[in-house]
Amino acid sequence: MANRSNENKRDDALHLDLFEVKGLFGQFDYTIPLKRPERVTAIISPNGTGKTLCLRLIASLFSKSWSIFMTVDFDSILYRFSQGATLVIHKNGQVKEPQEDTALTPVEGFDDDERPTKITLSLRRADRDSIEWSPRLHPERRLEHIDRYLPFLTRINSKRWRHDYSGDVLTLEDIINDYGNLIPDNIKSGIYGKIPTEIASLIDSIHCRLIETQRLLVLKDEAVEPYPASRRRQHAQLAITQKSRKITEIIAQQITSYAALSQSLDRSFPQRVIDQSFQYSRQPSTFESSPTLLLERLKELDAERAELMEAGILDSAAANPVSLREETIDESLARVLQVYTEDTARKLHSLSPLLARLKLFKQLIDSRLVTKDVQINRERGMYVTARGSSLPLDKLSSGEQHQLVLFFELLFEIRENSLILIDEPELSLHVAWQKKFISDLLSIISLNRFDVVLATHSPQLISRWSELVVELGDVYDGGDETDSDEIALLGDESGL
Repeated sequence: MANRSNENKRDDALHLDLFEVKGLFGQFDYTIPLKRPERVTAIISPNGTGKTLCLRLIASLFSKSWSIFMTVDFDSILYRFSQGATLVIHKNGQVKEPQEDTALTPVEGFDDDERPTKITLSLRRADRDSIEWSPRLHPERRLEHIDRYLPFLTRINSKRWRHDYSGDVLTLEDIINDYGNLIPDNIKSGIYGKIPTEIASLIDSIHCRLIETQRLLVLKDEAVEPYPASRRRQHAQLAITQKSRKITEIIAQQITSYAALSQSLDRSFPQRVIDQSFQYSRQPSTFESSPTLLLERLKELDAERAELMEAGILDSAAANPVSLREETIDESLARVLQVYTEDTARKLHSLSPLLARLKLFKQLIDSRLVTKDVQINRERGMYVTARGSSLPLDKLSSGEQHQLVLFFELLFEIRENSLILIDEPELSLHVAWQKKFISDLLSIISLNRFDVVLATHSPQLISRWSELVVELGDVYDGGDETDSDEIALLGDESGL
């Protein structure tokens, strides 16, 4: 049974409840209801029938990547949200003429056979008029921003750009598809025209992230000359190396907040001790902590501090336990210790969310790296040891790297109530790891609440979670033998 620890928590955030596409590739109609309260939906279908594309169509709405809707063959797409709103995207045929109410030429930059297909977004809400909008490529006055924000592209004519290092020739549509994330939203929105506030507000209410199959490498821009005249080159780096550096940044940010809180409490500490003494002199009954209880609380705080040091958050300089015997604690000292323990608890508890994530991350990874051990240090970041010796991160297997990268992103990089789309999470994973993936995913969701839609070919990954599965089309017919075997295995293993 799925973990439902979050089921009873109040949740007023907006969620995507359903995705529906009709006429995909001219032949497929799919409906994907997102599972509640588990917050995990697994979609399966025969190869080549569009499940990965469905993830991209979901992600593209929230990233406002309209060009994919202009190029993919479909009739309509519907997005239904938890608070009753529905957004529908229709195809309206090929754009042929400029709009009379604007000086912009939406098809400039395209040959006759390249003109984008017009799409229309319709926002429908109960008791309100629908709102419609059609993104249109592209205002000529915005093209100058491509040179500014994408300096590694050189414009070769009114319709084309060349990538300075790959040599690829790109259209504006290619640029928006491949590099739209590098262009500020206000500039990108201008390329398509101003989106109505109501539609933009709905889309912006959900942070969506697509985690695709290529998770081990990331592209990083490197300046060759100082901005703004620079050209940039891109080089690949291991994602796991990037995550190792990022954990040091995350810990540093939390330590900065911890230090600020500590300084604030320390400045007011004398006055609060005086205030409590004054209150005690007027109402002795308000002070109830006995020396025994105070000593127990001090031991608990020492244990919490030690756990934070073991997790790599605090260093040994933070270890300053108070050593006292019960008989030495009089009423005056007890009142001071009362304020001290309250302050220390507030300081340490400010690091509790990070500690919980680090502990779960290490638990999940250590259960997979049987002969290796993951260590986290505020200065070194994430590193691995084997038989007492440090092991370079790039020496881990692809499966081990995939798990480290994916779990790190889900625990440390995802906003609460985000919508996360994962394509083939089973990639490079041992069968035993596939079988425990969803249960581990639910453990992560219990700490960092978000919704997940994953597309998978793996019968092992979903074998114990049939209630989370959405079949796209007839998985028994129209696919290859592997697809049929997977469904058979799903039934065979459902009792595991």
